[in-house]
Amino acid sequence: MEDDRQDVLRRLKEAADLFISNPRSFLLIPEIRTNLGYAISGAKKVEDVAAIPGRITCAFGKSFYCMPPQFGASDHIARVILTAMKYDLTMRSAIDLRYEESIVKSLPKEEMCIFNRSVESQESRNLERHTMNLMVEFCYKLWKGESHKFIIDEGDVGKEKTLFILGKDPVEVVKASLSLLDLV
Repeated sequence: MEDDRQDVLRRLKEAADLFISNPRSFLLIPEIRTNLGYAISGAKKVEDVAAIPGRITCAFGKSFYCMPPQFGASDHIARVILTAMKYDLTMRSAIDLRYEESIVKSLPKEEMCIFNRSVESQESRNLERHTMNLMVEFCYKLWKGESHKFIIDEGDVGKEKTLFILGKDPVEVVKASLSLLDLV
């Protein structure tokens, strides 16, 4: 178990370093900054998911992060990953990126889901930390339980539109992210 946790931290750092090493990666970072996470095999709780404390950010055209990956560092991305793992135990990593119309238009329609927060009930909106779970559940129901790669969160008043990429490991997720740079 401890070996798995160390491997998760190592792979996540490798992926985060790959992301920030691309001189154009700052173009993918939303105003809310980028979450990148990776769960241990069989993860059940937020503390089983490693992420970048404070997220990946950018300034003056450069991407960076301030602290190495830690378990329990992001409730937000952990909820996305843990909910995806309810449907597919292999989907252990996710990243959120800036919504860019040019990117979204080019994504394979059969591999994406668009989540409009208007489907969320007022009761659900009032629950703290519920939207990410609902979003991923909505998409997996639409996909009939199959795994796909892209989720578009259309945002809401005061909530930025974002693009989530799901995958089996963080290097795969980051490579998929960086491949979108030609579309920006």
